[in-house]
Amino acid sequence: MSTENKGIIESVTDYVAETAQAVGDWAGAASAEAKHKTKAEGHREARDAEWSKAKSGNESLVDRAEGVGKAAKHEVKSLSQDAKKQKESEKREHAKNKLTGDDAKSQAKDAKENAKDSVTQDKPITEQVSDYINETVEAVGDWMSATSKEAQHKTKEEAHKADRKANWKAAKEDNSVSNAASAVSEGAKELKEGATKEYYDQKADNASNRLTN
Repeated sequence: MSTENKGIIESVTDYVAETAQAVGDWAGAASAEAKHKTKAEGHREARDAEWSKAKSGNESLVDRAEGVGKAAKHEVKSLSQDAKKQKESEKREHAKNKLTGDDAKSQAKDAKENAKDSVTQDKPITEQVSDYINETVEAVGDWMSATSKEAQHKTKEEAHKADRKANWKAAKEDNSVSNAASAVSEGAKELKEGATKEYYDQKADNASNRLTN
């Protein structure tokens, strides 16, 4: 076998081996990327379920607080899985570029971007998680406070309404001026409590929107 033929065979062998490795790298990265994507989506679904628990009036205060903590934990995990997914996406892109001959250009570009991102990558994620937790805890606290006060004023409104009706009935039956005056007074209190109830109802809606948007 001539030296020239031997060189061609070695080149072909190297090409086949490198191509097979690139295909394997691409398939492995694509599989890992899909896995991390699924996990991230799962954590986001769990996060949303825990937020629903935190906002539910049927849950105890302890369960609501627990829901806030678990939701924040799932948010952190979803961000972690997103970062891993992105890393596998870059690996997959490198493997594809090896197959198409664009790997050198791609690596030079990514090296520049990675050098820039490596200094600041952890900080934005940490700040994002911290802000997310703080804002959500505040929103849940606002929502719980508003719904509690809304319920209190609703109870008072209904009590004044019942007293107003009772006094009007007595005023008509007994032709009583004092009962009529009491009915007017209870009616004014009923309107005041109703307006306050609506105010806190709006505050609760605003806090709820901060949690869901």
